[in-house]
Amino acid sequence: MILKSKYVFESKTTKMYRHIQGMLILFLAIFLTYSFICSILLLDARNETKNAKTSFVQTPPDLIVAFTGGPGRIEYAIKKAQEFKQPNVFITGVHEKNSVKNLINSADTQETEHIELDYTARNTVENVVNTLKYLRNNRGLNKILIISSDYHIMRIKQIINTLIKDDDKFVFYFSAVPSNYLNLRNIKILYTETFKLVRTKIFLMFWDQKSPIDVS
Repeated sequence: MILKSKYVFESKTTKMYRHIQGMLILFLAIFLTYSFICSILLLDARNETKNAKTSFVQTPPDLIVAFTGGPGRIEYAIKKAQEFKQPNVFITGVHEKNSVKNLINSADTQETEHIELDYTARNTVENVVNTLKYLRNNRGLNKILIISSDYHIMRIKQIINTLIKDDDKFVFYFSAVPSNYLNLRNIKILYTETFKLVRTKIFLMFWDQKSPIDVS
């Protein structure tokens, strides 16, 4: 954007100042728009968490799924499992060197029998693909609670809505691990996630589900 000159004749300095001012206004508008989109991600995660809490007042979910990749997600999933008295937990995206025992040591629980790990998922799309495979191979799991970081929930929903089949009867709920946005690193992650949301949307529009997946 270039601001219109107020003068018929203007110096090179004035013209340069006008151009810089116009660029600053443009960048500010882009930044504010981008920040607004980021805030929508967090608001959506908050609403989904409230909806999940309300939905499971009387009955627990059939399965709790934790997507790895951010701090506190596994601990939060175990906490929810204890809260809902639902021992069935599926953790996807686990590093090959980890086991159930060392993953939940910090979660203060002795219940490990019903916790299953997925070691093959390397990114969010694969987290969703492997979760859907697990659900289709284990009948009777219909109400699913997915745990992830607040900035991550909307992208997970986007991928699920794209990959779920018409004959799937699963109902997904989401509970978000809150992030501290006084921390500059978390702000950076949030802004990066907004870009990933757009990138993933484009990827899913053209992805042949039989092809290898390459999205982070």
